[in-house]
Amino acid sequence: MTKSNFERVLIVHPFGIGDALFITPIIRALHESGTQKIDLVLGSRTRELFETNLYINQIFVVDRDRIRAQSGFQNFREVSALLRMLRGNQYNLLIDFSLARQYACFAFLFLNIPNRVGFSYKTRGIFLNQRIPLNEGFSRKHVVEYYLDLLDLISVPRSAGRLEIFLTSGDEREAEEILKETNSTRNTSYLVVAPGGGESWGKDARLKRWPNPYFFQLIQKIKEENAVSFEKVFILGGKSEWQLGESLMKFQPNQFHNLCGKTSLRGSAAILKHAQLLLANDGGLVHLASAVGTPTLALFGPVDPKVYGPYPPTAERIAVTSDGPECRPCYQRMRYNANCEHIHCLTELAPDFVFEKAKQADFFNASQNATRKP
Repeated sequence: MTKSNFERVLIVHPFGIGDALFITPIIRALHESGTQKIDLVLGSRTRELFETNLYINQIFVVDRDRIRAQSGFQNFREVSALLRMLRGNQYNLLIDFSLARQYACFAFLFLNIPNRVGFSYKTRGIFLNQRIPLNEGFSRKHVVEYYLDLLDLISVPRSAGRLEIFLTSGDEREAEEILKETNSTRNTSYLVVAPGGGESWGKDARLKRWPNPYFFQLIQKIKEENAVSFEKVFILGGKSEWQLGESLMKFQPNQFHNLCGKTSLRGSAAILKHAQLLLANDGGLVHLASAVGTPTLALFGPVDPKVYGPYPPTAERIAVTSDGPECRPCYQRMRYNANCEHIHCLTELAPDFVFEKAKQADFFNASQNATRKP
């Protein structure tokens, strides 16, 4: 493809927070290559991540929860209206990250988008005219690397492979107001803990949760060893994780503060930006921390961190896993063992083991010396 082929680009990405941030290096690469218009079709939970992105023109939201709740006629009207708006933009490139058929089908039949690029997962890429086979799902390398491979199909030079979010002064003020409620400021030294498992997993997020007592024990170990200096601990997560935050706060009510459900996504990013480090389960906040340059120690169980872990992996951005059991990682080909009851991959991941692994990786020294993004 030549430069004229991608002056107006539509990107489809209907997944959750972490996966959505994985497309930011692609957005930057398109902008740097001269693309004049970049529009997004997103799920309802990720719009906020891109509303302030300097390289995005328009955002269109497909709320799958609302679609499931509406009648067929309502959905027909809604989809028809969306297609009319998109058709008027005369895109000449679709980049489809959905791993589904319907978006490329609509792009071909109704939007007249001549170039349609994406992944062919389970032969679902039939309406793509340039595709990367993905028969086994994402494996062996990070998802961001897979995403960047799509740029090679359209002759776009790769950008620096890092995640991005654009924060505003309003986002910083939101963070300051929330911190003020805990008698803190951005200059207060604090850790952030994310004990949830990602809202996109729903009730199965339990499979990604390191036990709350372990988080407390690890924080105590960090404090005792003086690995990181901090005054307070803030617990971040969504509204559905409020009770989880409450149960963690009970270990140290004078030092821990439960902020679950109290912040917007970008407000959470602003809080993370000034944190000493993030301790978190596999979830969107791990990648939000990467986007603002916060040192991160992530606990991974059923999911392979080589594929979905902090990106790019550095000395101050690491994932720790257990040495067993043999079934780990069970998340393969976009599926996992939802019936797992023991979750040994996490329950056998002892806090002392995590601390030693982080120490061996020079994580704490690297965290103190980390250069934050502006």
